[in-house]
Amino acid sequence: MPDDRKVLHEFKRNQEETLRVSLSTFKGRTYIDIRLFYEDPNGELAPTKKGVTITPELWDEFRRGVAAAEDALQKGNLWHPETAAPAE
Repeated sequence: MPDDRKVLHEFKRNQEETLRVSLSTFKGRTYIDIRLFYEDPNGELAPTKKGVTITPELWDEFRRGVAAAEDALQKGNLWHPETAAPAE
């Protein structure tokens, strides 16, 4: 259980699941957590085992992987970036 958690972004993946990006601190260390959540019987979002936790030291490497995935999707004409970023 994290000592502190700040949700940075979340969106519905489908009817049952929400993908959540958060910044957390556990035992004095900071982590970026990208995880699927489901709605428990009480209507609260609860984490699944499906996700990844990344240390800040590995963040640049993770971003390179995401950039490579974006490039592959664009080259395959499978994804087109939004023309304008959504308002926060």
